[in-house]
Amino acid sequence: MKALLIRRGVTPPKTHDLVRLDGMLRAACSQWAWSLEDLRFLTRAAVDFRYPGEAADKEQAVEALAIAK
Repeated sequence: MKALLIRRGVTPPKTHDLVRLDGMLRAACSQWAWSLEDLRFLTRAAVDFRYPGEAADKEQAVEALAIAK
């Protein structure tokens, strides 16, 4: 997402929030379209699950992989 923003001449912020990046992409690239629900899920998976105290179960891991594909 950040690479596409850069290609469009937009400097992306230092963030892991895919919903925030999505908003920037929608403004910079009219063809961009992604489910906000999926992006919220992937943001949570990418950020929350890598720190102690929170873990994805197998179902969540399978869902994240399916979204990413």
